[in-house]
Amino acid sequence: MLKNVAWLKSSAEAGLVISLLKNNGFQPLELQTSPHVSFAGADLFYYVQIPDQEYEAAKEFLIKLGYKNVVC
Repeated sequence: MLKNVAWLKSSAEAGLVISLLKNNGFQPLELQTSPHVSFAGADLFYYVQIPDQEYEAAKEFLIKLGYKNVVC
């Protein structure tokens, strides 16, 4: 199963987070295959998904890098 680890306002920001995770041994889902649903402006965020077993470590990693405000 996959779990959302971060939400970002642009695909560029999400891509950066995905690259950071990948370069540090995590296995995030590629952005183009991640669900990004926008319905009448209700949800305009890009979600970075990661395998369940990596969630806690990835969350801590992102917080240490200063991404506390975007961690799910």
